[in-house]
Amino acid sequence: MGHIFFISDDRATDLSELANWTLDWMLSNDISADTAIYTCKGLDQGEKALETPLSQGESPALVVLDHGMRPTKESVQFGNRLRDLIPESWVLELVEKDYPVDKKSDDSFLLQKPICKSDWEETLQHVFVEAGSPQWSNASFRH
Repeated sequence: MGHIFFISDDRATDLSELANWTLDWMLSNDISADTAIYTCKGLDQGEKALETPLSQGESPALVVLDHGMRPTKESVQFGNRLRDLIPESWVLELVEKDYPVDKKSDDSFLLQKPICKSDWEETLQHVFVEAGSPQWSNASFRH
């Protein structure tokens, strides 16, 4: 399994709780523990963290992008670019209820905030066990 990246557009947002829930879920479900988990504050830090594995031909298993309270043009473009560049990787976007993108888009996997642990574990079950790859998934928006 590839690496997992948690990237927030808002430097004040801490995604370590989601990262911890992910690690706990992986350990309790016998998912490969040799995966590195990165938490990145800011799009620039996220882009830099992704450079090395992508340059080595290693696609991430999962990229979680938190758009913050209000998505910026840059965060929307970053999410679009991730999906275009690594279609074999899961890109989950955390959004507020009033997210300004068409929620019926077939190439987006949007999760409404706030995220509770049981919903996150259900999402991980879908991503890592049920669907296997974004191309085989029928998930486009979760409430």
